[in-house]
Amino acid sequence: MTDAPDAGTAGATGTADAAGPAPRARTGRASLLYLIGALAQGLGMFLVQPFAIRVLADDVAWQELYLSISLIQVGVVLASAGLPLAITRAWFDTDGHRRARSISGFLTGFGLLLGVLAAAVFAAVRGGAPGTSTFSLALVAMGVQSSVLAAQAILRAQGRAVAFVGLSIGSSVLAYLVGLVAMLVVAPDPTVFMAGYGAVLLLTGVVAALITGPVLPFTVPGAIRESLAIGLPVLPHTGALMLLTQGAPFLLAFLAAAGLSGDYGKVQIFVLGTITLLNALNNAWVPELMRVDREQRDARLRSIMGVASWAALGIVVVAAAGANVVTHVLAVGREDLIPVAQAMTLGTFGYALYLNASTLLFADKRTWVLPLVTPVVLVVSAGIAWLPAAAGNLVGTAVASAVSFTLLGLAYLAVVWRRSRRGWPLGRLAAVTAAGLGYVLVLMLLPRDVVTGLVTVAVVGVAGGTGAVLVLLRRRRRAATA
Repeated sequence: MTDAPDAGTAGATGTADAAGPAPRARTGRASLLYLIGALAQGLGMFLVQPFAIRVLADDVAWQELYLSISLIQVGVVLASAGLPLAITRAWFDTDGHRRARSISGFLTGFGLLLGVLAAAVFAAVRGGAPGTSTFSLALVAMGVQSSVLAAQAILRAQGRAVAFVGLSIGSSVLAYLVGLVAMLVVAPDPTVFMAGYGAVLLLTGVVAALITGPVLPFTVPGAIRESLAIGLPVLPHTGALMLLTQGAPFLLAFLAAAGLSGDYGKVQIFVLGTITLLNALNNAWVPELMRVDREQRDARLRSIMGVASWAALGIVVVAAAGANVVTHVLAVGREDLIPVAQAMTLGTFGYALYLNASTLLFADKRTWVLPLVTPVVLVVSAGIAWLPAAAGNLVGTAVASAVSFTLLGLAYLAVVWRRSRRGWPLGRLAAVTAAGLGYVLVLMLLPRDVVTGLVTVAVVGVAGGTGAVLVLLRRRRRAATA
């Protein structure tokens, strides 16, 4: 399988849709590739976490490692400040290819500079305090990760899903594995893990630049000004969004007893994993919304949101079913964390709604709304999570996280409602959300032993496989009679 060099770059008016595969078929193939990449990406932390917990000396060392990885994930999205979507959007403008590459060059250089400066300041302030080396390396890695995001934004616009997925695997699963091997070979220390992780990330960043060809921003008139005009207003939005996504461990570390933050982090993969899967699918949805004109957008949005609704339900069904078994693997002896993991998955529906609504704002270049809406949702969500976090109630904290994403999705739906009111299949979205909530509540009532978990996974697997076969047979009959 090879990548087409410039697939789908004929402009933003739907010209590209006329030539090449039908939109649904093209989106379906790309979605599958992005989903495979996301599964591999999530598999990295899943494979590493149980070993890392056992290799490290104690829970304090694990919490240091976990928080440093969270720092990278939060920091890189904050540093990119919405520029990856802006790069994809610019690509579909008239003569936008060089401008998109110049914004990519700005993000690559700015991200690296920011990471290095942040690491230097942090090291100077902290001196020789415990964890200084680990967090300093994490800040540099954050800067390097910006180059990967910049390259992926161009690959997404070009339709080069294979290369996109390759960068995802290199910057996640491969980096995690090398970090773990470094701890096994050199020393069981978070700093050693971060050194190995960062080395692979640096190599991936170099490959990313080579295959996408970012250009220096000052070589394209107005590129730096456009990058700042896009990035600075979106900065509060990206910061607030990442705190919504990964702020719970930091809130627990501040409010609750020592160690509870690390306990929450042991199963936070059920927040990060579901979001990662939706973001992966969104890489196929974004170009489909941005390439069409306003007259076609309602129909395209309705089709995508229909798929997104069922995708969100499928993610919740699979993730919540696997929560029992996975928690037994990631946190041996901590069956009390199973309902925490199950509750985390319920934010999936709201996040799917947010993704498509915010894409419309980027498509229409109305990103000034983002820094107004998301911080407000964050403040409300922090108020909701404060009491359960202060009480050390991890299930309540997970429920608060799910409610936060629901509020986020509804807030952005309200913002864009008038822009595309016929594109939202609200009945279907409400139905699958209710189904997902009822399903998770039933799972929470089941016994928490591993046998029950295995039976649940088997039942869901058989039901899902049977459903997939029936859908395929139905489509084939339709195709035969068409």
